[in-house]
Amino acid sequence: MRLLQNFTIRMVMLTILGLFCLLWSGVGLYSVHALSEVSEGNDIDRHLVRQMTVLSQGNDQYFRFVTRLSRAMDVKIGGGTPDFAPARQSLENMRQKLEEMKALSPGPMNPDISREVLSNWQALLEKGVVPQMQLAQQGSLTAWSEHASTVTPALSRAFGASAERFSHEAGAMLDNTRVMVDGKTYTIRILLITAVILGIAILIFTDRYLVAMMVKPLERIRQQFQRIAQGDLSQPIEALGRNCVGRLVPLLRAMQDSLREAVSTIRAGSDNIWRGATEISTGNNDLSSRTEEQAAALEETAASMEQLTATVKMNAEHARQASQLADAASLTAGKGGELVSDVVETMNGISASSQQIAEITTVINSIAFQTNILALNAAVEAARAGEQGRGFAVVAGEVRNLASRSAGAAKEIEALIGESVCRVAQGAQLVQETGATMDAILRGVTEVTTIMKQIASASEDQSKGISQVGVAITQMDSVTQQNAALVEQVSAAAAALERQTEDLQRSVQQFRLSASEPQQRVTAKAAPGVQRMASAPAQSTDEWVSF
Repeated sequence: MRLLQNFTIRMVMLTILGLFCLLWSGVGLYSVHALSEVSEGNDIDRHLVRQMTVLSQGNDQYFRFVTRLSRAMDVKIGGGTPDFAPARQSLENMRQKLEEMKALSPGPMNPDISREVLSNWQALLEKGVVPQMQLAQQGSLTAWSEHASTVTPALSRAFGASAERFSHEAGAMLDNTRVMVDGKTYTIRILLITAVILGIAILIFTDRYLVAMMVKPLERIRQQFQRIAQGDLSQPIEALGRNCVGRLVPLLRAMQDSLREAVSTIRAGSDNIWRGATEISTGNNDLSSRTEEQAAALEETAASMEQLTATVKMNAEHARQASQLADAASLTAGKGGELVSDVVETMNGISASSQQIAEITTVINSIAFQTNILALNAAVEAARAGEQGRGFAVVAGEVRNLASRSAGAAKEIEALIGESVCRVAQGAQLVQETGATMDAILRGVTEVTTIMKQIASASEDQSKGISQVGVAITQMDSVTQQNAALVEQVSAAAAALERQTEDLQRSVQQFRLSASEPQQRVTAKAAPGVQRMASAPAQSTDEWVSF
């Protein structure tokens, strides 16, 4: 087995599998060839048996023909009616068997013997049996008897001799074929048993090889890994050859040496890390206290700025409300001016209507005067008419009375309209003066509105500026608080680093670097995680690493 240590497992396994495949391939090929020969021998055996069976059946049909024909001729000689049907059936069967024999010939048999059998059989059928049947049915008894005693027996003896030679030759061939089949079967059996034994031997060798080249070396490597896992780096590992498993040994040895160097370096540097972590923790504690003081001052400043911002916002809100009220007053004054203008126009319309009414009254007075004149003329004409015009005079008198009353009413209306026109003129004058006053008020309100808008805009800008200052101070306070939290986290991380350094020192002490060094069994405690006190700014999170 030691000679195989320098060969790869793949090469050895491929060689074993190649031998195994070569062995069974040879066995399989020879078995296929032998089975093919056995199959050919069985085919020859079946063919010869078939030929011998057909030959025997043909000979049997011949003897049946002779027997049945003899019986029929005995009946005919006795004076009865012979039945030639059985004899004809035997003759037909003999002819069919001859055709079957021709179809099977020559086969594996010697062609000369096969031709001789067929020739004698054909001669017996055509020259002996068929003429004998014809003579029995048509000819005289003497001719039939002579043919049956001389021609047919000679042909039958020749056919029997050739059939015997055929059977003897076929039997010899059957014996040879069966001997060959038995020999091949025995050879295949021996070959298969040998192949199975060799296969089992190959499997046993493969198992022993795998145990020696893989299982045991891997167990040694596992034990070495277990010693390394337990902290023992002092035990060397022996070489296991240059196969696939043996190539792991230099790598394992290099890993063990690297671990030994790394543990030595960690032991040397853990004290420096511990001292540095202690100094970092002390400095961070001082920085944390100063940062907390700065955060408190910024918090007070932020509170003051919030109060100032609230006051400025309130002033801006009041200025905005005053501006809105001034806008409303300006709109109301504008609407009042428009109403005064409408009143002036209405008073002017009333004055014009009064003038038109005065003119209509003048027309009515003129109509009444003319009616009075017409009534006077009618009275004069009625007086001239005498008795015929008395009724017309009465009517004219009534018309004069109505005209007088219309003239009086028109004078009264004219007087009232004149007085109304005077009052309307006075009202129009007052309304015009009121409109001028409303225009002055509107201009004043507009100026006040403009000033209030400017005040509100300035207050709003001031509020925005103070709000921005407050936001900046709030952000500074938030950043300071976050810095304080980060300082606390750094302090906690430094403390955790200090504890982890102590744990690391205890952990590396369990490694045994040399055979003379005692091994310490120390179980390192898991370092507690650092809990964040507040979320750090987005731009600062990438700079911190959890220890």
